[in-house]
Amino acid sequence: MADPMTVDCILLVDGRRVDAADLIGSGIDGFIIRNGGHVLKTPKLFGRLLSDGTIEADSENDIHLNHLELEKQAYERLRGVPGVAKCIECTSNGILLKYYRNGALSEYISCHKPPSMPWRWRWVLQATEIIALCHQRGVLVFDIALRNFLLADDFSLRIIDFANSSLVPQSVDITEANLDGCTARLDLFHLANVIYSIMTWQTFSVDCAMESEWPTIDQIPDLEGLDFGQIIHACWNREYTTIQEFALEIRLCAKTSSSAGLLESQNQCNTQAAVSDRSSSPVLPPA
Repeated sequence: MADPMTVDCILLVDGRRVDAADLIGSGIDGFIIRNGGHVLKTPKLFGRLLSDGTIEADSENDIHLNHLELEKQAYERLRGVPGVAKCIECTSNGILLKYYRNGALSEYISCHKPPSMPWRWRWVLQATEIIALCHQRGVLVFDIALRNFLLADDFSLRIIDFANSSLVPQSVDITEANLDGCTARLDLFHLANVIYSIMTWQTFSVDCAMESEWPTIDQIPDLEGLDFGQIIHACWNREYTTIQEFALEIRLCAKTSSSAGLLESQNQCNTQAAVSDRSSSPVLPPA
């Protein structure tokens, strides 16, 4: 007979129970648990706290134990890359990351009025450079979305979530790689969606899990009159082969666009200068 006093709970890999108050997020592949100035991403493991104080693990936990192994490898390959969320360590319990208190760019867009165009251009350039650096390390990111760009204390971007990423062998040209439908062009498509969302200050995304599912033109918003429209259209139309080609065009557009205003210096548009995890006083993007 089942114990009527059992309580469902979340478990770490080592069998310890997670305090529900520390749970701050949940995705398909794992839980996000707050731990002071850090967060721990763990596999989705469940259990039951029995009336005698013991814990009984769910019978299906074994299926989920290794769900974060590829993401751990991605963080290790990207260790030290500017603009990638700081990974403290990877353990059997999961991935320990720095906690970014300003939240995700998706939340910021939904809750705040648009900042100045120079700020939006800065985010566009940072996002582009971050993906370019990931490609240099042989990582096809795939989940390039507003929700996966966090805001650091100085409101520069940090990318997270490599659960569905693909690791390209170092001997393979990433522009030629096709790993279960994941390609460099697909990353560019999702990046273009993020850029469009930042610049128009409205969320836009299209489900596209592999290049063979590329959306039709009627799924793409009108770009007429937008300074960056031609570049985004070319990206959506698969006209770029590499992130470097795209990055060059977007930087040139930022320099010449009337909406870009006076970017303080070229260094502030350079991710390697603008995205560091050294502490700084919080600075809100100007309106």
